[in-house]
Amino acid sequence: MTVTLADVAARARVSPATVSRVLNGNYPVAASTRERVLRAVDDLDYVLNGPASSLAAATSDLVGILVNDIADPFFGIMAGAAQTQIGGPGDGTGRAGGEKLAVICNTGGSPERELTYLTLLQRQRAAAVVLTGGAIEDPDHQTAMAAKLAKLADAGTRIVFCGRPPLPGGDALVAALAFDNRGGGRRLTEHLISLGHRRIGYVAGPPERTTTRHRLEGHREALRGAG
Repeated sequence: MTVTLADVAARARVSPATVSRVLNGNYPVAASTRERVLRAVDDLDYVLNGPASSLAAATSDLVGILVNDIADPFFGIMAGAAQTQIGGPGDGTGRAGGEKLAVICNTGGSPERELTYLTLLQRQRAAAVVLTGGAIEDPDHQTAMAAKLAKLADAGTRIVFCGRPPLPGGDALVAALAFDNRGGGRRLTEHLISLGHRRIGYVAGPPERTTTRHRLEGHREALRGAG
């Protein structure tokens, strides 16, 4: 059964006109309303009809880069490096395929906002999506992410994980540049121990992040190794 715009409106509890405004992006809509509409679009797997559906098969020159906090130098450096490699303005490399437009998506660490940005990038037919930083260790979020990334990949969008482990069972969907957070945490603690320190404080990041768990595991490995 074909899903219509009216079906999406009913699921999101808004008017069809509001759904159209959200999908076209040509009229201001409250953030909460936009997220509700995009969630309904995902739930119903709604596809635009007519000329828009044929356009959806093609990818644009847009590349989305998702970061936790662009004010954090760690994410700023990664976003800048990614923009350089895709041949952004001022790159001057003359790379084949032409320049791409990098769009930085600041999630603020919100799982819901991460999914919303992926939906928006799917609607814009993004050529690629780069996800940076640690993954959120929540089974429901991982399932939702896997489904969203599968849709993006099916539409021709390239997926890159930078500093984030692949999703369970999703290795085929993405290219991954992984960091050895566990090894880094271990070597850092070993260095402090080698300097003679015996009382070492540890300030961890958000507990739901893979980076936090892996670094803490490395730190504890070093402590156990030192007796």
